[in-house]
Amino acid sequence: MSVTLLTGADGHVGTVLARWLLEHSDSELLLYVRAADDDERAAKREKLGALASDPRCRVTYGDLRAAEPFSDIARNEVTDIVHCAAVTSFAVDRETARAINIDGTDKLITFAASCPGLRRFGLVSSLYAVGLRNGVVAETAFDDSATFANHYEWSKWNAEALLYQRQDMPWQIYRVATILGEDNSGVVVQQNVIHNTLRLFYYGLLSVMPGDPDTRVYMVSTEFVASAIGRLFLDAEDQGIFHISDAGDDAMTLGTMIGSVFDSFLADSRFARQRILKPLFCDQESFDTLVESTSQFGGAVSQALDSVAPFAPQLYSDKDVQTNRSTEALGGLRTPNSKELLSAVSKYLVETRWGLKMPERSCDR
Repeated sequence: MSVTLLTGADGHVGTVLARWLLEHSDSELLLYVRAADDDERAAKREKLGALASDPRCRVTYGDLRAAEPFSDIARNEVTDIVHCAAVTSFAVDRETARAINIDGTDKLITFAASCPGLRRFGLVSSLYAVGLRNGVVAETAFDDSATFANHYEWSKWNAEALLYQRQDMPWQIYRVATILGEDNSGVVVQQNVIHNTLRLFYYGLLSVMPGDPDTRVYMVSTEFVASAIGRLFLDAEDQGIFHISDAGDDAMTLGTMIGSVFDSFLADSRFARQRILKPLFCDQESFDTLVESTSQFGGAVSQALDSVAPFAPQLYSDKDVQTNRSTEALGGLRTPNSKELLSAVSKYLVETRWGLKMPERSCDR
C-alpha cells in the first residue's frame, strides 16, 4: 500500500485535503502535526477528530524548527508527500517565516530525496508568492525581482525556489488564492485578512481603503482547493506549477468587491440603520502615512489599520492570473463563482457576527 505523508494535517487545508484523499485514493495517510509534549499531542488528536482514529491514518508528531523533524518517520515506507505545514500570517516576522516556511521546507525536501520509493512531492504555496508583480502571472517559476508585501510572501517564494532547482524530484507546486469560505454555502471556518477587513467595514472602523479599485482580487473556497490539489496530486504532470484560483478574466475587481459586500450588508437592518458609507480608496503613500500617524495613539482605528497594512501593497498590484495548465489538468472542475461566494460569505459573517453566535438556519417542518 502507498503511504502519503501530509504535513500540517491539522491545519485548515490539511484536514480537508486528508478527508479528500481518504475518499478518492487508497493510500494510507501519515498525518504530521506539530506537538511538543503529551498535552499538545492530545489536543492535536482531538483537533483531528475522526481522522485520528481512522484505520487508514496514523498521526506522527514533530516540529519543522527541529534539526531533524522527520527522524521518527521510516523513509522506506513513504511514497508520496504533500507539504501543507506553514505559518500563514501576513504579519509574521522574517525569522519565523524563514525558520518554518523556508528551512522547514528545505528539511522536508532533503527527507523526501532520501525516500527510495518517492513518487510525488506536492508543495502548497500561495498565489502571492509571486510578490508585487503586475500584469500576466503565468503558471511558471519567477525570480524575486518584484519584491514582496510581507515576509510571508517572501518565504513562500523561497520555498518554491527550493523545488525549482530539484529537477531530479517529482514535484508539484500549488499556488492557492485567498480562501474565502468553505463552499457555496458561505460558511467560514477560518478567518483571514479579508474577513477581518469586512468586519471593519461592517462596524464603520475603516473609512479609507488602501488599493486601486481596478485591482483584481482572487478568491476560492476550501472545497475547491482540496479537490483541485487532490486531483492534481494524483494525476497531473511532474514539475508542474498550478494556480488554484479563478482566472484573471473571471476575477472581481477590488471596487466591485467592496460594492458587492455593502449590498449584502445593507440587507441587515442594524447595518442599514447606521448609514455607514463605503470607504474611500487612497494611494499607498497616504495609507502608510495614516497607519503611522494613528499608531501613536492606539485604539480601535489603529488596530484596524494595522490589520490591513501587511497585505495592503498587494491591493495596488493588479495581476492577470493565468490558469491554463490547471484548468486543462482539472477537466470539468471549475472555481466557484466569486461574486456568489462573496455574497454568501458576507451574509454568513453578518448572521453569525463573525463567528460570535450560531447562524440562524431555516428548517423544513
